[in-house]
Amino acid sequence: MKNEIFETQFRQGRVNEASKFPKVVLIDTISYCDLRCTMCGHKDMTRKRGIMPWNLFTKIIDETAEVDKNVRVWMVFFGEALILKKRKPTIFEMIAYAKNKGLTDVVLNSNANLLDEEAVRDLIDSDLDAIYIGIDAFTPETYSQLRVGGNYNKVVGNVKNLIRIKKELNVETPKVYVQFVEMDINAHEKGEFINFWKDQGAIVKIRPKVSWAGLIGAPNLVLGSEDRWPCYWAMQTMSIADTGKVVTCAVDVDARFVAGDVNKQSLREIWNGKLKELRQLHISEKFEDLPDPCRECNDWQSARADYYSLNS
Repeated sequence: MKNEIFETQFRQGRVNEASKFPKVVLIDTISYCDLRCTMCGHKDMTRKRGIMPWNLFTKIIDETAEVDKNVRVWMVFFGEALILKKRKPTIFEMIAYAKNKGLTDVVLNSNANLLDEEAVRDLIDSDLDAIYIGIDAFTPETYSQLRVGGNYNKVVGNVKNLIRIKKELNVETPKVYVQFVEMDINAHEKGEFINFWKDQGAIVKIRPKVSWAGLIGAPNLVLGSEDRWPCYWAMQTMSIADTGKVVTCAVDVDARFVAGDVNKQSLREIWNGKLKELRQLHISEKFEDLPDPCRECNDWQSARADYYSLNS
C-alpha cells in the first residue's frame, strides 16, 4: 500500500526541510469539468468554479522557473484543461509559456473527451512533456458507470490518434500515460486494460482510489492512524486554486484549508509559512495536531502508483 520509495527516503532522513521549494506545483488553470465521475468529488465541489487569470498564471510560472526549472508543473489541479482549447489564452498558449520559460517537466491531466485531432497537434506544438489520460475501464459499460457524461469509444479513438500522430511526426513528447483508478467495479478489467494500452504504445498507470480528503467513500483505505506515515502530497506538492489560494494538497479540492494567497505572496513564502508548519507536523508524526481536512484524511495511503509499458 505504501509509496515505498518516499517512505524509505523519509525513514532514512532524506525527506526533510532541506527542500525550500515544492517538487511539484499543481495549477488550477480551470476548475470546471465536462464529466461527473463517480469516484471524483468535483460534481459536489462547494468552492466557486473559475478560470485562472493570465497574470496570476504567469506569476506562478515565472517564480517557479526562477527558483527551479526542474519542478514538475501540472497544468491542472481539479478541472478539465481542454475546455480552454478555444478560449484565449488557450491551454496550449499556457503550456508554451511555461516551456518557453525553461521548465523541463510540464504535464497535463485530461479525460480526453475533448482531445480531437486539432487539440492533439496543438499539444504537440506546445511542447508538453507528458499527458495523463483518465479512462479507468476497458469496456463502454464500465466506463459509463464511472465516467458519467463521457464517451468511451471517442476517448479510445482520441488517445490512439494522439499516439499515431506522434509516430507520424516522429516526436517523443508528450509521453502518453493512460490511468486506471482501481476499484471494485473495474478491478476485473485491469489486466485487459494494461495489455491493450501497452500494445498501443502508451504507459499504463494503475493507482488506488482516493477519498478526496473524505468527500467520497474509499473502502480501499483500510489502514488506521496507528499505521500512518507522512503524506507524500503534503511533503512534496503545492496546489494552487484558480483564485490563487494555496490549499493543503492535491486532494483538498474544496480549499478547506488555505495556506496562503499567490496574489499577495510568493510561492516560496507560502511554502515556508503555513505549509512548512504542516510538513513539520507530518515529520514529527503529530498527526492529531494537523488542521482539517488533513487531520482526518486517509488519502496518504493512496499516494502511489504502478506503471506498465512495453519496456517493463
